[in-house]
Amino acid sequence: MTEKTDSLACAESELAQCEAEVSTLLQIISELNMKMGALKIPRDRRDYETQIQAWCSAELWTKLQQVLSTLESSAIRGRKLVVPHVHHDEKAQEEHISAARNTWVRATQVLEEMERELGITYPSALPTKERQKYQKEVLSLSKLNRKLNSSLQKYQAEQKKMEGAIMEMEEEKKRLQEKLDELKNKWLITASCSPPRSPSLSFSRTPSPCWASPPIPVSPLFSRRMPISPPGSPSRPPRPSSGSSVLETETEHLQRSLERLKARNERLTAALERRKSESEQISMALSRHEADCSALHMALTYCEECEEAYSQLLTLYESRKRENAVLPEPFTPERTGSMNAANEESSCTALTTQNSLSVEEFEEKTRVIQQRIGRLKQDRSAVCIPQETRTGEGKLSPDTGTLAGARRLSFLSSNNPKEEKAALLHELVNVREEMSELRELIRLKEKERRSLEFSLVAHRCHGSAGAAMAQSLREELEDRGAEQQRIEQYRAMLESGELNPGPRNHAIMRDLQAVLQREQTLKRRTISLRELLDAEMLDCTTQRRVNKEEVARLLFFHNKAMGACRSARKKHHEQLWRIERQMTAMQERHESQLAELKTTLEALEWKKEETVL
Repeated sequence: MTEKTDSLACAESELAQCEAEVSTLLQIISELNMKMGALKIPRDRRDYETQIQAWCSAELWTKLQQVLSTLESSAIRGRKLVVPHVHHDEKAQEEHISAARNTWVRATQVLEEMERELGITYPSALPTKERQKYQKEVLSLSKLNRKLNSSLQKYQAEQKKMEGAIMEMEEEKKRLQEKLDELKNKWLITASCSPPRSPSLSFSRTPSPCWASPPIPVSPLFSRRMPISPPGSPSRPPRPSSGSSVLETETEHLQRSLERLKARNERLTAALERRKSESEQISMALSRHEADCSALHMALTYCEECEEAYSQLLTLYESRKRENAVLPEPFTPERTGSMNAANEESSCTALTTQNSLSVEEFEEKTRVIQQRIGRLKQDRSAVCIPQETRTGEGKLSPDTGTLAGARRLSFLSSNNPKEEKAALLHELVNVREEMSELRELIRLKEKERRSLEFSLVAHRCHGSAGAAMAQSLREELEDRGAEQQRIEQYRAMLESGELNPGPRNHAIMRDLQAVLQREQTLKRRTISLRELLDAEMLDCTTQRRVNKEEVARLLFFHNKAMGACRSARKKHHEQLWRIERQMTAMQERHESQLAELKTTLEALEWKKEETVL
């Protein structure tokens, strides 16, 4: 960290130094502009050249060269300091590249203004149209690079969000699975502990509906919910269980869930196909732009070599022509106006030294240049200037069946802002659809969690109710046994004559009758309580059956959705890895191209300064 902070402090100091040097350079340029405004344009060319030489003092030019050299050295040092940190900070790299591009554009503008004001005219290495076209292509490639970087960052942010949501879903799935295992264990325990049915239950008038659900444990309390019919009344058979209806409802639920899963699977596959087509289009566009850039570089180098070879041949021819003539012709600026700064320098040196060349040396140089020109003619077939074509549009993609150039990259090749805006809106709608699907999946998981919590609460209530019913049954049986024993004792004493009827016995009998009446009222109250408990148990059983169906359906949906999410995430990771690899390769190539352009610009500036001096 200390080394990083030291390097950043050095970089900031270098940047401040560069700004100071740029300010001094701008001050010198303003002084030059003021002096040029005070000058008058002479009519004679020689007077103009002498005036420029008299005005451009050596001190000013040396000072300008020193400032430029220090600016270049400080920029090189700053670049060396910043290079280790470029890979760790993409934003800083983009800012540095944009600042370098802006400074380069400003420097070229200032140089062009100085050339126009000083009257210096020399042709560029390329024609004006080709140079403008090349600059436009470089700017379009830089814009495309920025757009691709921004889209990659967006994809990474979306991927992180999706990974977080998937992790939450997996944790929720684990918790739900644990709850489901606990509920299954409880269900197995309660099902194994349920007693068999008693044959006396067939004499009940209205059997409890709880007998229709096999998972609920059978209690003997339900058989005494209504008073037993007398022996003379006809007995009713028990109602058959509705197993077939339960199976039909379960199959219907499963069919509906399968249809919903198919629809969701189709939406996910469509989104995956869209992402696949987008990644293919991005890779195709990257490869196409890389090929175009390499072809343009090859054409540029070929043009420069051809221009240099033909300029050398023209220089030799002019020198030979002057040697053959008796009087040497003066050096005219109109002829040299079609050469660049490097060719002017070579022609000036050749004019001063060609008079001493012999015929053999002249023929040897001419033969070497002709061989070079012949080799360049042979290499002409390998040079190809790319044309503006749309290779991706109008063809169906082999895996998606959609137009290859109809999404995401269709607006990059068009200059119409309306089409670009429409494409961006279409992309926004697609992203919103995907986000809505994710929200629906999250809502589904929340509903599943709530249903499992409700089922757990219902099972707890069912267990507590069963325990209370068992306790009440035990107490009732104990009370019945004690009362029956007391009644039998009194009857035995009455039959044996031990108890003579008297006022005391009559009081005891009245007490017994009051006790029996209270017992009857208690029985009626217990019957009403049993009916209420039966109704509650029926509701609990239906709710538990619905909860089980919902849990099974949600688990099936969850497994399907998790499988689709895993496959989509895997493919998305692979696509992102391929795109990142292509982006790094393109970034390295762009850096090398920028370095080459800077070197060529420095060489041209050096040659221009020499020609001006």
